[in-house]
Amino acid sequence: MGQRWINPEKARYYRVVLEQDLFGVWNLIACWGGLHSRRGGMRVTALASLDAGVAALDGIAKRRRQRGYVPMLPPPDPSAW
Repeated sequence: MGQRWINPEKARYYRVVLEQDLFGVWNLIACWGGLHSRRGGMRVTALASLDAGVAALDGIAKRRRQRGYVPMLPPPDPSAW
């Protein structure tokens, strides 16, 4: 499961994906950068459970909205990432 937001005013994007690895650990993968640039960053955070991951996604979504980001609708196909 994942979400993606863009900030059209600043030409920025932010994407998060919640995945479980082969060892059963839930990871929150966050990627960000400029829409017209190859510069950006990525962070992987290990989480204790799926519930912790969903709570983290909710918190990130709230912060993105506060900072002027809008969600990409409909959500992009994860296989295209």
